[in-house]
Amino acid sequence: MSAVSYKPHYCIEDYLRWEGDWELWDGIPVSMSPAPNFFHQTVGMKLGAVLVNQLSSSSCPDGCVAVYESDWHVDSTTVVRPDLMVVCEKPQGQWITNRPELAVEILSPSTRHKDLTAKRELYATNGVPFYLIVDPEARSLVLLELGQEGNYHELPPESPFEIHPGGGLQLEIAPLFV
Repeated sequence: MSAVSYKPHYCIEDYLRWEGDWELWDGIPVSMSPAPNFFHQTVGMKLGAVLVNQLSSSSCPDGCVAVYESDWHVDSTTVVRPDLMVVCEKPQGQWITNRPELAVEILSPSTRHKDLTAKRELYATNGVPFYLIVDPEARSLVLLELGQEGNYHELPPESPFEIHPGGGLQLEIAPLFV
């Protein structure tokens, strides 16, 4: 006789009571990695500064802002924490509940596979217009734009792109990795 497989299914209310670093993917808890290394963190801070500076000088009518490691409550059973996001709608409560305009993941050995597969699919499925993948090891960026068909296609990473009407950005790769 085979054993019955039990897979718990959690919701945001459960997630909010947990200790430690977690994400919640379709009701399944996903443990977060230990804090990223120094180079990962410096690349993230530099990119965050670039986004903040460019957004503050843009004419984006909705006041888009860059946020670092904030929870995005996708739905009642999914919470993720991208390394950076650009949001153009102020949250109604404590958490970001509307999709970001840009999600950024900075690859590390422990998150590379999740960021390149599961999170890419999750962001596309939930309509995130731009997904930026930063690879500190290769010193590269991959900028993805969501197409009409619901799949991402790659843009040249240093090309200008508009995250929101009037909210144009352009990233320079070299300064991020110095």
